Amino acid sequence: MYSHEIEEKLKSENYYIDSDTYSNICYTSQQISRVKYDPFNNDYNIWTNDNYHWTFKIKPRGEE
Repeated sequence: MYSHEIEEKLKSENYYIDSDTYSNICYTSQQISRVKYDPFNNDYNIWTNDNYHWTFKIKPRGEE
């Protein structure tokens, strides 16, 4: 998955994705350079080698 595709997916989901989408992003994008979970805000951050950065949340099971 390319960075612009990740950008489109996150925007279309209002930066609130399910865990399957998160797994798909992580496993199919070779451009990801860093992933971080922030437990205080309960959000995730992804950075890529081509200077993209996103902050998003993952839906709890059952809300998917």
